[in-house]
Amino acid sequence: MDKILCPSMNCADFDALKEEVVSLDRAGADIFHIDISDGTIFPQLSMGYRDFQCVRRNTNKLVDVHLYISHPSRFIDLFAGEGADIIYVFPESEPLIAESLCRIRKLGKHPGLAMGWGMSVEAVSELLPLVDYIMVNTADLAGKEGAFMESCVPKLRRLTDYKEEYGYKILLDGAISFDVIKRMSAMGIDGFALGSGCLFKEKESYAEVFRKLRSL
Repeated sequence: MDKILCPSMNCADFDALKEEVVSLDRAGADIFHIDISDGTIFPQLSMGYRDFQCVRRNTNKLVDVHLYISHPSRFIDLFAGEGADIIYVFPESEPLIAESLCRIRKLGKHPGLAMGWGMSVEAVSELLPLVDYIMVNTADLAGKEGAFMESCVPKLRRLTDYKEEYGYKILLDGAISFDVIKRMSAMGIDGFALGSGCLFKEKESYAEVFRKLRSL
């Protein structure tokens, strides 16, 4: 199974964002992953609308937006109109999240379900038929900084059990290392958001890092 490799642009060099996008595109990135945060779902600010526009202008590859914002329905049309291919929303971010997922599909985009650290598969079971992608946060916030949350593995196994029935792809975001990619790919995980753990702090070129990751 080919791995979907998604540079997490929140970890890129913001002094040279355009150059980073061009380099990653040429190196073989599959999807550009953009966290958009207003500090409500996650207590940190992240990339913004102008950053997204810069990424979108400089690649023809798929671009996603991971909306760490309350009431994301306010911005779905905006990001869809500006060229986001995949739009991730958290199920707890608004009362009628199913309507937002359906709205994303009606706009010709891929609906994505973002699953946070405490969200169970059972809690989102009725949303699974509505989505094309599921992005699971896997960084251990309560443990060692930068550690992969091993306790999420049973949840990932349950999600893989439903993949064939519903046809979605599963991607992981948070504390992604070479070892995590090797183990989780073997388990049936489709893709990974690549941050400082295995892409942006490596000494090799982006192309060499992608080659190594695909060979795992």
